[in-house]
Amino acid sequence: MANRNTDKPNILFILSDDQGAWAMGCAGNSELSTPNLDRLAETGIK
Repeated sequence: MANRNTDKPNILFILSDDQGAWAMGCAGNSELSTPNLDRLAETGIK
């Protein structure tokens, strides 16, 4: 691990089963509370 290449980006994939794209607050759904996923969506690369 001493020769780590720091030029590569960190990539995080989050997968969920049976969740539609509209089933998050950041997608405009006001009936669901998904603050952590909303924060990831707000600060991540789009």
